[in-house]
Amino acid sequence: MSLPLPVLDSRTFAQLVAEGTAQLPRLAPGWTDYNASDPGITLLELFAWLSEQNLYRTDRVPDEMVRAFLRLAGIAPLPPQVARTVVLLATSGSALSLPDRVQIAGDGATVTFETTGTVTVSPATLVQVLAGGDAPDDVTADNARPFDAASDPLAGTFLPFGAAPRPDDALYLGFDAALGAAGTPVALHVWTTTPVQDAATRAALIAEWQAENDAAARDCPPALAACLPDWRRHYSVTTAWEFHGADGAWHALPDAEDETRALTLTGFVRFTVPAAHAPGGPGAHCFIRCRLVRGAFECPPRLDLVGINAVQAEHAASIAGPELLGVSAGHAWETYATASSPVVAGSTRLTLRKGVQTDTEWSETLNWDLTGPHDRHYRLDPERGRIVSGNGMRGAVLPAGWQVLCDYRVGGGVAGNVAPGTLTRLAGTAWNTALIPGFAAVAAALSVSQPLATAGGAAAEALPSAEARAVAALSEPTRTVTLTDAAALARAVPGVPVACAAAFPNMHPAVPCFTADGCVTVVVVPDCAGPAPMPTQGMLDAVARYLRPRRPVTTELHVIAPTYVTITVMATLQATTASNAALLPARAQAALDRLFSPLGGGASGAGWPIGRSVYRTEIMAALAALPGVLTVTDLSLQSGDASPVCGNIALCDTDLVRSGAHAIVATVAGTATFSRSRERECS
Repeated sequence: MSLPLPVLDSRTFAQLVAEGTAQLPRLAPGWTDYNASDPGITLLELFAWLSEQNLYRTDRVPDEMVRAFLRLAGIAPLPPQVARTVVLLATSGSALSLPDRVQIAGDGATVTFETTGTVTVSPATLVQVLAGGDAPDDVTADNARPFDAASDPLAGTFLPFGAAPRPDDALYLGFDAALGAAGTPVALHVWTTTPVQDAATRAALIAEWQAENDAAARDCPPALAACLPDWRRHYSVTTAWEFHGADGAWHALPDAEDETRALTLTGFVRFTVPAAHAPGGPGAHCFIRCRLVRGAFECPPRLDLVGINAVQAEHAASIAGPELLGVSAGHAWETYATASSPVVAGSTRLTLRKGVQTDTEWSETLNWDLTGPHDRHYRLDPERGRIVSGNGMRGAVLPAGWQVLCDYRVGGGVAGNVAPGTLTRLAGTAWNTALIPGFAAVAAALSVSQPLATAGGAAAEALPSAEARAVAALSEPTRTVTLTDAAALARAVPGVPVACAAAFPNMHPAVPCFTADGCVTVVVVPDCAGPAPMPTQGMLDAVARYLRPRRPVTTELHVIAPTYVTITVMATLQATTASNAALLPARAQAALDRLFSPLGGGASGAGWPIGRSVYRTEIMAALAALPGVLTVTDLSLQSGDASPVCGNIALCDTDLVRSGAHAIVATVAGTATFSRSRERECS
């Protein structure tokens, strides 16, 4: 509950007028006309109105103060955000080398994107994709089909290591020719089915890795600090990128850098072309592969697309040279407008020129909050492309008689969020013509494809949204002070798919039947399909590594997997005469499978809670709710291999249920009896 805001002065307009009028007999005895028609009364009412406005403002916190409070929490309102995507390039001739900041567009497109890195376009084409073990499946067609989660969550996707990955299973990429001259850089890009979520996961991984490195550099010897694992390394699985050589063997790809964390994240794979790349391997093409070396996944990774000659592009197009905005008059609050808008926040570079003199010591700001009278700042309004100079109190005034030139980039905002296939060619801009030698020939030989929609473009963040973001950030736990904090932090480990977690006090996994003061045991369940998803030891270790620095120093922390208990239901369903009783046993099995699901079951559909007992009335209600069921009789429950009981089944704290093969009998009075699974054992 928030504290009520103090009211500094609650007087209204009418009260202020009454107070002023009451002073007239003492201050002006000769003033006797107090009607509204008197000019003095009119002035008195005007002053009362102005006073009421000032009192109202006094009770309000100005935006500048709100932004100052947000800075204390490490939050700043976001400027318009730039949309980004990854495009694939192809050439109809020999290899092409493109510099950084090449602009791309599409036919009839109103937005221009710009690449954010150099790229060498290999003439080789990806013609075959194989996935799996000794006899890999050909998933070339799936790699070429666009993924549409709305129509079919699996169409156009494939499992790069197969459905049950084992060491030496691999993803094979076959090209119609060698990738190019030895030593040439190559960039692949891998898309999973959740690229937007992967971007947030990547940012969290990098932030955690940077924090660990900063702490190690501060507290540890240099040799120990250098041993910290890279954020690109998967917590449980090790993979290797290899090529098929002329000697018929597989060799490590030179300078391989994999940002996909064993094909579980959307990201780049970069390497240089080997000297002895030759056809062979699982087919007649020139193959490279990503091989599973060791470890195990909780659930196999699933990919949407793998492409070659990939480069990131963003909705931020540079202009061809500084633009003359005008000549400074030496006045306060001078305003200049750019020829194109919106302008990318942080991209402007202001230059003052007078004859042979130049002044480049001016910097951009989005507000005047931290600007003093002598700071050489100018304020940018990104959406409208407006630049405002200071007034001598907030920012220095521009000197008179100097030309004002500005270099900037155009883009940002929701206009950059465009559909797949929008970006198809090099843009014929003055920037590209000056940047790329022989631009016409390069543009004719080069093609651009945009597999996925761009994402990330957003309008400037409103101040209330930043306040809400700050409240949410401050509400997130950072230490395992309570059991709820421990479970929440276990679910928040970046790059580790924890679906649900529960923490239990005074419990040691080795002696669960005894009280272990100071011990906290956390049970985690991975976010994987199946009736009983189990974490690997690598996942348990990763969660423990994340939680230990965040625990109280006197707490002993353990992270374990759940113990699954198979629940079997035996019941008789009395069907209505209008229903098809033969279908009821299968429907009951499906309903109980959903109810007992660790991730999507339970009363709320958010997963069966860890350690929660199974109640007979709950099962009876679930079966009675099936269409066509009149009544439920002879209900009994069985836990594992124990004898069936007609009451509830109690579970230990770290137990979790899984659905068994239920014995369901459906009958209709005077007709046949339909059953599923084994014979019922309890009545």
